Amino acid sequence: MNTEWTYMTAADLVQGIKSGSISSRALLEHSIARMEEKNKSINAIVSTDLVAARKLADEADEKAQQGVDLGPLHGLPITVKDTYEVPGMTCVAGAPEYRYHRPTAPAITVKRLQDAGAIIYGKTNVPYMASDLQSFNKVFGTTNNPWNIDLTPGGSSGGAAAALASGFTALELGSDLAGSIRIPAHYCGVYGHKPTQNIISLQGHVPGPPGSQREPSALAVAGPMARSASDLELMLDVLLGPSPDMEAGWRVSLPECSKQNLSDFKVLLWMDDELCPIDPALQALYLDVADKLEAKGVVVERSNPPEFCLEDLYPHYLGQLGAMIGVPQPLLLRRGMALLGFLARLVESFINVPRHFSHFLLGANMSYAIHQQREERIARIRKKFLQTFAEYDVILMPPTPTTAHRHEQLANMSKRKIAVGHEQRSYTDLFMWISPVSLLGLPATSAPVGMTSNNLPANLQIVGAPFQDKLTIRFAELLAEITGGFKAPPGF
Repeated sequence: MNTEWTYMTAADLVQGIKSGSISSRALLEHSIARMEEKNKSINAIVSTDLVAARKLADEADEKAQQGVDLGPLHGLPITVKDTYEVPGMTCVAGAPEYRYHRPTAPAITVKRLQDAGAIIYGKTNVPYMASDLQSFNKVFGTTNNPWNIDLTPGGSSGGAAAALASGFTALELGSDLAGSIRIPAHYCGVYGHKPTQNIISLQGHVPGPPGSQREPSALAVAGPMARSASDLELMLDVLLGPSPDMEAGWRVSLPECSKQNLSDFKVLLWMDDELCPIDPALQALYLDVADKLEAKGVVVERSNPPEFCLEDLYPHYLGQLGAMIGVPQPLLLRRGMALLGFLARLVESFINVPRHFSHFLLGANMSYAIHQQREERIARIRKKFLQTFAEYDVILMPPTPTTAHRHEQLANMSKRKIAVGHEQRSYTDLFMWISPVSLLGLPATSAPVGMTSNNLPANLQIVGAPFQDKLTIRFAELLAEITGGFKAPPGF
């Protein structure tokens, strides 16, 4: 096994395949051997199609020998999150009811990867219907964090992040509704990018139900995951674009980032908020990063966005999340959730219930009229929030209040607890720091910034103005010069 390939960048691997110095088939066999050696303890990859992958790898090598370029991902073996439909493999999405769902057509993003020359050899684990910040389900079991198998790799793209950190794949295709790219990247110390809303198609993603033709109207996005910022951009360029039925009328053209040095950036570091204080170990790391940035000539202001705090954004996010989750639910269940939400609002000041959770429950049965009124309020909030980017290039934010936590699998999410420092906090606090980006449809790159004092990796969200995806990725690339970027877990 050529161990040099394990943690090479996707760009370097593809260059090697095109030049003939690396064989696509040999690289695929290396990935399979790596999976067979390490996956049993991690359980990141849950299904494969090795026969088809080997055939495609041989074809990619033949084309390289003939001088035929298959695209920017020529012959690269990769895995994708098991919420994307890939012919030849089941698309289970962690749901027993989809255990035998075998799609006949690829998701739009899958087809774009394949058209660019990628070879999808496996799929990675997710929670039930991609609806948790951990990755466990009744079909495939629990995925563990390569840094410590007693900890979760996050979710819902937890299998994806674990596969990257374990060296099973150089790229992964994730999705993000509630931090599902940003949090697993943070827990596993890899890179993930939550794109600007609506610049990548989600058709062929489960959920919604298999065969859904409608693009999500809010919150949910598809996005790249990798072990370097440059690979994020490589994959983002492949994925960009509307669904096929919209291609005749519009296309996506993101502005390039013109900044060459860290000192070209002005940064707002938002890490203190009364609603969701962060672990002291994270705070210490982030302050150290800020000091290193300032030493490089970066202007860093430590504050929250003018006139905003999490309290101004998080309740609106929960309402939108509840509305989206409520869409496929039966009417009686939605009404029951709304009733619980009404009761929770009455008593949440007096008993220990997750903060603002009533907004989620009430959102599940939101009428169309109320939803449209909320959309207008959010549009006004968004316009005001975006004024921040007239003064700052990027906002740096924690993805969560803590590093990777122990597996916590109580069925009732509202009763789960996580440790933040020496304090036991509600599991739903994990949604707070990702909420502004999702609510406002902003791009955010989750980038490794080092190790905390408890020897776990930690990331920062690098948040930009709409369509400034390449700027946040460029900042992540430059940031690696002072933080070291991705580091492999011990024993991997």
